[in-house]
Amino acid sequence: MNATRLSARPALGWLMFLLTFGLVGSLWPSTAHAVDNTLASSQPAANATVDSSPATLELTFVQPLGPGSAVQMTCGEGTIVPLRDPLLRADQVTLSVPLVAAAPKGTCNVGWTVRDTSLQVAGSGSFTFTIASDPAPTTTVAPTTTVAGATTTVAGATTVPGAATTVAPVATTAPSTSGGGDSADSDDGSGTKGPLSLFRFGSNLGLAVLFGSLLLIAIAWPEGVEYLITVRFLRFTWLGTMVCTYLFAAALAAFQSGDGFGSALVPTGWGSLTDTTPGKAALLRVVFVAASAYAVMRPERTIDPATQLPALVPPGIAVVTMAFSRGEFGPIEYAAGALHALAMAVWLGGLFLLIRVVLAGPGEEDLVHAVRGFARMATPALWVTVITGAVLLFRLDRGALGTSHGLVVIVKTLFVSLMVFVGVAARQFIHQRVARVDTMTSPLATRLRRALTIEALVGVLVMVLSAWLLALTPPGLGSASSGALDLKVLHRFQNTTLGVEVSVAFSERVGANDVRIEVVTAPATGVAGLVIDFIPPPGSTANGMTISKIPLSGTGVAVLEKSDGFTLTTSGTWTIIVKLGGSVVAEQDVLVTGGTLEATTATSAT
Repeated sequence: MNATRLSARPALGWLMFLLTFGLVGSLWPSTAHAVDNTLASSQPAANATVDSSPATLELTFVQPLGPGSAVQMTCGEGTIVPLRDPLLRADQVTLSVPLVAAAPKGTCNVGWTVRDTSLQVAGSGSFTFTIASDPAPTTTVAPTTTVAGATTTVAGATTVPGAATTVAPVATTAPSTSGGGDSADSDDGSGTKGPLSLFRFGSNLGLAVLFGSLLLIAIAWPEGVEYLITVRFLRFTWLGTMVCTYLFAAALAAFQSGDGFGSALVPTGWGSLTDTTPGKAALLRVVFVAASAYAVMRPERTIDPATQLPALVPPGIAVVTMAFSRGEFGPIEYAAGALHALAMAVWLGGLFLLIRVVLAGPGEEDLVHAVRGFARMATPALWVTVITGAVLLFRLDRGALGTSHGLVVIVKTLFVSLMVFVGVAARQFIHQRVARVDTMTSPLATRLRRALTIEALVGVLVMVLSAWLLALTPPGLGSASSGALDLKVLHRFQNTTLGVEVSVAFSERVGANDVRIEVVTAPATGVAGLVIDFIPPPGSTANGMTISKIPLSGTGVAVLEKSDGFTLTTSGTWTIIVKLGGSVVAEQDVLVTGGTLEATTATSAT
């Protein structure tokens, strides 16, 4: 019996070991379960109903993902919806899947299979959502643009809600000349261009009159501050200038953001002004016009040495902001523009003060001194205005006067010639007649006022033509160089494994955008197959955009201008993905500002 028990102990021990091992094994999670990944959220959400087809599917998982994940989508009666390759976001848990074309109306099933960072299958599943309406009718985009003498047709694509529109840029290695289309002011479709031009003109004219009048009083007519008519003239001019400047800033903010003019009347809606040089200049103008009240409310401050500088500097800086009405200018244009604006204000502002105040009737010797002082100031100011204007026109037109901008320049030149002729004649009359008198008689005041009124009217007409020119793109700025494009921050996409670095800059606003693409570093195999995807914000029904057929084989620059049809139709955070030969180089999220274009964009040839 003892022998039997001894022989049974080893068998019993092995049995207990096997039972313990099986129990522990049954409690230990399986390998497959350990790597199973689950869907945390999605856009569109599971079981949700959306008005129209999304442009992109967004699937966010609990655990990090690796490459090789797959997503399929069917809608309605099993219709397969074509999808682009899933793109793994920088957070390593989100898949972004752009739709090639809009999905039809009905219930859609999205199936997914994902892999982990070890490239092992980490789970699969599906969810459904419902699309309430069919896609809108399609619009074909196929404009042409002339660059460096060659006509390039944009790769026409059918644009439908949720689909990605494909455009092809034009390669360039040097500035080229385009046909002088509209400037940034005329690219807007919100209806704010008219009020913007009107309020800008009113602000410019008011600033010129205000600054020129204060300067004439400070230099040649200190007695003017004692006249009630002078004080009233300055205050009404300042009030009108302040109103026009405020409305100009609001109209510019509405234009740049794409919102309505009414929503921009409150300064809290002026955030877009800080994005551009003209916008920043408009903000400064509002501030310094308001600060000019220091001199307007008490004009004697302009003749007091202790307060003269703070009285004249604010309106002077406000006048200088006129030089920054174009964001494409360089240092030479800005410097010439500032001198042009100051000289024009000295001349035109003095004219208005003489016409409306000094020559309102007969007077004492101080009126004669005011006219003589104006003659001394106006002659050099007029010539500086003409010379700096000629410099600006040469820099902008480069001698190409056959464009719409050039034709307006010709008309303006004729009126400037007339203005100079009338101005020189008026100055000769002042030197010959006013130099011999001690008091301002009524006949003399009448004759002077008539001559100076003609000069002032011609000057105002020249300002109107200048405002018209500002709404046109001069040939000198219509090039494909980066300095002539409406571009924001330069975004760099680098991949050391692929040996490529690409920089992308675009306008970053709703509507037509300029785009500049530069291949900074290219692999030995070249950059054929370089593609840039613009993925709309998650949950958006906006169209995606794809830039393909980039005509570069190595390092170089390619551009798309607004007229080429690259249009972003909604604000929010867009994802820019640069791919080379199907491999992702890098991606970045970029905030696009402005309102939403509700209609499908169709761009016509320029």
